[in-house]
Amino acid sequence: METVDTLTPPAPHPVFGKPRHREALRKLPLPEKVRIVIELQKIVAPILRARGQTPFIWQCDVKS
Repeated sequence: METVDTLTPPAPHPVFGKPRHREALRKLPLPEKVRIVIELQKIVAPILRARGQTPFIWQCDVKS
C-alpha cells in the first residue's frame, strides 16, 4: 500500500483547462489562426465528401 507521500494527485478535470486553452488561442497572431482554420478544413473535407458535399479549403500561403 502506498503512503500519502507517494500518491500521485489526480489529473485535473478537463473543464478547468478550457479557459486557459481559449485564452492561449485568443492570444495567437492572426496568421497562426488562419493556418489552424485551414488545417481544420482539411480534416473535415473527407467527412463532407462522404456526405455528398463539396468541401472548400482556403488556398493561401500563410506566413507568420
